[in-house]
Amino acid sequence: MSDPHSTDGLLKAGDSLERENEKLKVIVDKLMSRVERATVDSAKGYMHFERAIALEGEVQQRTSKLEEALDVLHATNAQLAAAQREAEKARQDLSSAVETIQEGFAIFDASETLVMKNSRFSTMFSDVVGEIKRGMSFESYLRLTAGSAHIIRPGGMSVEDWVNQRIAVHRSNSVNFTLELKDDLWLQISEQNTPDGGTIVLQTDITDHTRLEREERAKILDRQAKIVKATLEHIEQGVLIFDADRKLIEWNDPAIEILKINRRLARAGMRLARFERLFEPGVVFTPECQPQVVFEWASIRKNREILRCELEAMNGFQYDVVGQEMADGSFLVSFNDVTKLRQTYKDLHLVNETLEQRVVERTDELRSARDSAERANASKSRFVAAASHDLLQPVNAAKLFISSLEHTELDPKQGSIVGRISQSFRSVETILGALLDISKLDSGQAALNISEFSLDQIFDRLFEEFSGAAAAKGLELSVVPTSVRVKSDPVYLRRILQNLVSNAIRYTKAGRVLVGARHREEHIDVYVIDTGIGISPEEQKLVFKEFHRSEPSQATESAMGLGLAIVERACLMLEHDLELISTVGVGTSIRVSLPLAEQQEMAVETVQPNRDIPVSLKNALIMVIENDPTVQDAMERVLEIWGAAPLIAASLEEAEAHIRELDLLPDIFLVDYHLDDNKNGLDLIGNLRGKHGPLLCVLLTANRSPELSREAHQQGVFLRYKPLDVEDLQELVGGLLASRSNAQT
Repeated sequence: MSDPHSTDGLLKAGDSLERENEKLKVIVDKLMSRVERATVDSAKGYMHFERAIALEGEVQQRTSKLEEALDVLHATNAQLAAAQREAEKARQDLSSAVETIQEGFAIFDASETLVMKNSRFSTMFSDVVGEIKRGMSFESYLRLTAGSAHIIRPGGMSVEDWVNQRIAVHRSNSVNFTLELKDDLWLQISEQNTPDGGTIVLQTDITDHTRLEREERAKILDRQAKIVKATLEHIEQGVLIFDADRKLIEWNDPAIEILKINRRLARAGMRLARFERLFEPGVVFTPECQPQVVFEWASIRKNREILRCELEAMNGFQYDVVGQEMADGSFLVSFNDVTKLRQTYKDLHLVNETLEQRVVERTDELRSARDSAERANASKSRFVAAASHDLLQPVNAAKLFISSLEHTELDPKQGSIVGRISQSFRSVETILGALLDISKLDSGQAALNISEFSLDQIFDRLFEEFSGAAAAKGLELSVVPTSVRVKSDPVYLRRILQNLVSNAIRYTKAGRVLVGARHREEHIDVYVIDTGIGISPEEQKLVFKEFHRSEPSQATESAMGLGLAIVERACLMLEHDLELISTVGVGTSIRVSLPLAEQQEMAVETVQPNRDIPVSLKNALIMVIENDPTVQDAMERVLEIWGAAPLIAASLEEAEAHIRELDLLPDIFLVDYHLDDNKNGLDLIGNLRGKHGPLLCVLLTANRSPELSREAHQQGVFLRYKPLDVEDLQELVGGLLASRSNAQT
């Protein structure tokens, strides 16, 4: 036993505070003893005394620090103890909370070690639940449950395979699956990862829910079976339904009757083999239709293709047979009686044979009638083409001569006669134009050139054209300006409005004629309204018929009753709505509805043409190529009145001869389209340009076909129609010559 006063190993680091105090006390006592034994004057003794005093200060300082450290240690131990008590309480609270969960609950940490579970965890595995304890690994838990006698592994899977599959599922982010146990028990297992890498496993007993769901499903299936049974009994087709094991589960009476099955033998559960004899050739069905294919199809275990065939029974009935497999492997075979349908087909075929003969005969008759109509139409078309040139050519010549006479010095009587002749020829031109228009519209020769243009252009021409006629009758012609653009054929639209305005002026004794436009949704309605004699309701049904005139006494010599007929046919061809509203003694309003153009532009100011002879025509060298001597003479007179120098030729050869003789190219060429020897003016212009380069050319023709218009436009040739409007031709030629002169300067 050690001496408490021993000083061996003074101030060791491992000594307790009490032990160090004891050692320090011993040291102090010994030092004091030495000091007392030392002599007063001894320097060595005094030195030891001073050292003892210093040592005592150090001891006191060290003792104070040790006491402070001991106090801190005691406080830390107290806090640690309190924290341990709180942690234990929290663990107990967590365990209590986990225990209150009705499902089996367990927590595995990040290292997949079981750290907590409640008493209900894995209780459905009663043979291994006692071995599932804290500290075991997740894989060990899986192997225990996989080896339980209560688990039913799907497909006879081994424990090792089930564990491997379960671990693979466990590695996914979220797990939720249902596990079947023996004695019709069911367990739902859910896993959820925690933020620290752990796993929460929840086991829910869903046995009651699963059984209830199964009962409900059984009730639904039972109801569906009853519905199917009732449905089968109310359809005419024979139906047999077999389950996946090829046992009969449903049928109906038509199937029993078709297959000649004894009703007492028909029962649920009959195997397919019992039906084999029924599909042997010659038993129920004829050998020729090979009924065995139906039984062979039904004998296939699974993955049957849809079966479609036709069987004929020994009694002559015919059936469409359809076999189809369902998703669960069950299948049905239906027999649809098509005997009457097949007989109907035969009867129809017989009727068709005789009908085809009648159709052939009728077709021959219709073809003959069509050919006759086409020949007549072709003849009519040829007449139209001939009339366009042959009828209008002399009218054109006469108008040119009259234009020449109007520019000569005549006395009043002669002037009046020339005016009457000019008016008569305008009437003839109007009549011929109307007849040609009707002929084209009826024969389908009229071709459309749909474009977008300003409606005001046509309105300006209408006012210019009819203001004189209206003023002569003392009528006010009002044409309301418009900035709208429409989509139509400008030529036919102008002809429609010309006829409407002409009719309005003709049948109006006093008052006014109004032409205007009004917006209506995506259309523009053009109105021609007059205060004329009006049209009775009975007459309104007839006014659009050709050669019908409502009031013959009001008609002029050029009125043949074709104007409104042309209007109706042209509107029908252009798909423009046409409406007539009229009251006898009040007046008439006619509306034509036009589609708006896709792009609208601002209206531009219309400049009235200058009717004075253009300066550019003075001494201009103009060559006329025309094969008709009468028209040649008339054109020469008109050009001389313009102050131009005309050159007349009948062919390309004569034109070239003039050019060689003068050694000078004419300023402009006026070329007729129809020339001798089946030649045409466009080809002639092409030859001239090929030899002499770019030339100003105007083609003159009575042919108003769109094809010719397009071809002339493509070649850069201006086009004017016969009978010629002399003033219009003068304006065109003068403008072309002036533009070229300006370009050269």
